Formats: sequence, structure tokens, C-alpha cells
Amino acid sequence: MATALSRKILNRLGDKPAQFAFTMSNLGLIRRRLKRRYDAALDRHRPSLPRLNGLDLAIIEGLERDGLFVTSLDALGLPHSAEMLRAAQKVASDCTESARQKARAGRAFISAPASALIDKPEIFQWGLNERLLDIAEAHIGLPVAYDGMTLIYTVADGTELGTRLWHRDREDRKVIKVAVYCTDVTDRGGPFELISRVDPSQGVDDRYEFDFGTEQLLSERLGPDYSRAIVSCPGPAGTVVFADTARFFHRGAPAYDKDRAALYYGYFATTTRHPFFCERSGLSRRQIADLAQDMPARQRASALWRKALPFFLKLIPPAPVGMAFLALSAAGSCLHKG
Repeated sequence: MATALSRKILNRLGDKPAQFAFTMSNLGLIRRRLKRRYDAALDRHRPSLPRLNGLDLAIIEGLERDGLFVTSLDALGLPHSAEMLRAAQKVASDCTESARQKARAGRAFISAPASALIDKPEIFQWGLNERLLDIAEAHIGLPVAYDGMTLIYTVADGTELGTRLWHRDREDRKVIKVAVYCTDVTDRGGPFELISRVDPSQGVDDRYEFDFGTEQLLSERLGPDYSRAIVSCPGPAGTVVFADTARFFHRGAPAYDKDRAALYYGYFATTTRHPFFCERSGLSRRQIADLAQDMPARQRASALWRKALPFFLKLIPPAPVGMAFLALSAAGSCLHKG
């Protein structure tokens, strides 16, 4: 009963605690102190960063230069990739009709239910591969937290709502998302897109805002010719896109030709600036602990990153995923109205 009551209270609060914590973190004295700690942590950890070469180094160079790097499961050659992809494709196929019903009802963000993913641990555990953690750590500059995965289903209805609008992710200063296409994705089939220009307004004195990318805002921040910097990433099933989704505006383009399904794996620093904007997978903390329990120490620490948070940050409930996408949908409505 206590659990049910707690859930009811949290539902009523919505994202208010997270938004209050975010506002406080942007106050001058607090954000400057956060910046000093962050810079010191980067300096301390720099000698311990993974040494990469070959494709992994090319991925890091692409992330730093353009904000993304496109490759494939075959090129990466990570163990159990074929099993992971088959399992994800089965989940996507099973939720097709439900996704289309939700799209017809106007749902802005459609993802496979966590209950469908928990039965296929190979999907979750693939994201904890040692090489993926090395790549994420080398780019982020600190030990990395693994936020699990989400299977996003985009119905081919041409709508521009939710994650199909330009936005930046809020979890941390730097965030890596690894998108794995579960279906073939054409130019008109909802490819991942990114504007390869860093938003210069972000991170000045460690201050952050997360506005949605209207044409006016993008022109002001990235230049009136920002459309020249849009990179679209079509590709067959098994395409893998590494992207820094915190520093760069990005979206899943609207799908017109056919439905698109893609897995998104998330990584940020274990000392993330915004833990209250994390936990995006839909998996419970108990489920994550069960999935990670037999894995090596580094993988367990990455999956169970919340344990290392200061006590007061653990008290702030994460913002519900749906809240962000309701805001995105509202922004989209304003865009369409002109």
C-alpha cells in the first residue's frame, strides 16, 4: 500500500521536483561550484582514459568533429550483436499493431514496453560491452553511467511530434546515444538526423537551457544557414549511429515510406549534472540490478550508477519520460500553426 501511495504522490508531482532541481543547479553560485568540481574531475581522470585505436578512435574523432559517426554492427564486430538484433526485431514486430493504434490516437512518443525488453536480456547486456563503455568514457572524459536502452517505434504517418522535432538531450553536459536500426531506414523512412554545429549558448559558466528547436531558435543559435549542417543517416537494418545528443540538436525525422524501429542506448558521466533527467529506459531499478548482477564489476557499476550519487540527489525523483515529450508535442503544435 505504501508503494502504491508513493507512486500516486509521484504521479501528482510529475516533473516538478526535477524542474526545481534543474533551476537551482543554474543559480550562479551553485553552477560555478558544479563547474569547478566537473573540471577537477576531468583533470583527475584524464590519465585513466581508455586508449583507443582503429574504428573506435575514428568514432571518437567523428563525435568531436561532427557530433556523430555512422557504422554498422558488422563493422563493429561486438559479440552477440546478431542475437541482440534478432531479439529487438522480434520486440518491434510484436508491438507494431499497438504502436499504430497509439499513433492514430495522437501519441507523440511510442516505445516498446519495458516488459517486452526485460524478457530478452541480450538487448540490455549488449550495451554494456567493454568497447562501448571505452568509447563512451573516452568521449565523455569520465567513468560512464549506462542508462539502458529504449526501442523507439516511428509509425509512417509523416507527423512531426515528440522526438521527431529538433531537440537536445538533458541528461548531462555530454551524452552519447547509440542508435541501432532494427529495420531498413530510407531517406523518407525516419532516419536519425543531427545538426553538426554545437549550440554555443550551452555550458557557458556551466549554465544550461533546453529549448526545443524551432526554426527561429536554430537560426539564432546555429546560423541562418543551419540547414546546410543537417546530417541525415539512412541505412539498412544493423546500421549503428553514435551521436552526442546533448551538445547537438537532433531528431528522428518523420517517417513517410514505412515504419521505423530503432534501439537507443544511452551513456553519460556517473557524476551526471542532471540525474533527475535520467532513467529513460522504463526499466525499474530492481530490473536493472537483476540484469547486471552477474556481469563484471565495471559493467555493474555503470548500470547501477545511482548508487554513487550523493544522498540528497537520490531523493529527487526522475522526471517522467512522457513529460518531456508532451512539451515537445506542444512545441510542434506551435510550429505547425506558424
